[in-house]
Amino acid sequence: MKNHRIRLAGPWESQSVDIHQQPVGEAIRCQLPFTLPESQRESGVLLTRGFHCPTGIDDTTTLRIVVQASECPSAVRINGTHIAECPARLDAEFAFEVSGQITEFNQLGVLFRSAECESPPTLNIAWLEIRG
Repeated sequence: MKNHRIRLAGPWESQSVDIHQQPVGEAIRCQLPFTLPESQRESGVLLTRGFHCPTGIDDTTTLRIVVQASECPSAVRINGTHIAECPARLDAEFAFEVSGQITEFNQLGVLFRSAECESPPTLNIAWLEIRG
């Protein structure tokens, strides 16, 4: 299998987070691109989206979540587990290895918190990258 990207378009949900980066309040449906509202820059917002495992995946397949954003997310989670920090950035794309962490149905969470930056962060696109 060659490299393949599955775009994780809508629907997404946004939800405020507490000081421990746990979701609080009601989740609100949203679409990408999503810009962190000024009122939530300090507390942060968790963007979530569910997706199914693609077919044809085996132990030799490398899977990555890639997000294109104006800045690196504060945290990225797959099925509630924090993913290790991204090793590199290329053209505002941040890649996170998820091989071995994908199940039949998955929940991706992308956290943005940005009190120090001049402009609020924006999540433009996200996708699952399959490298075979």
